[in-house]
Amino acid sequence: MIIKILAEGGSMAPGPALSQKLGPAGINIGQVISKVNDATKNFKGMKVPVEIDVDMGTKQFEVK
Repeated sequence: MIIKILAEGGSMAPGPALSQKLGPAGINIGQVISKVNDATKNFKGMKVPVEIDVDMGTKQFEVK
């Protein structure tokens, strides 16, 4: 399952929209936010399109 979001570079925070998209996938939202912030830290102040590829079987995810 691929989840697409528009994140603030390096400063993504939890919110209702994010929870609605990630909650059904059953993955840790804190870990996702940490990885997205790390991946987008060079784009501070910009909106960055991010894809989160979730393996529903293993609950592993990759941030692109």
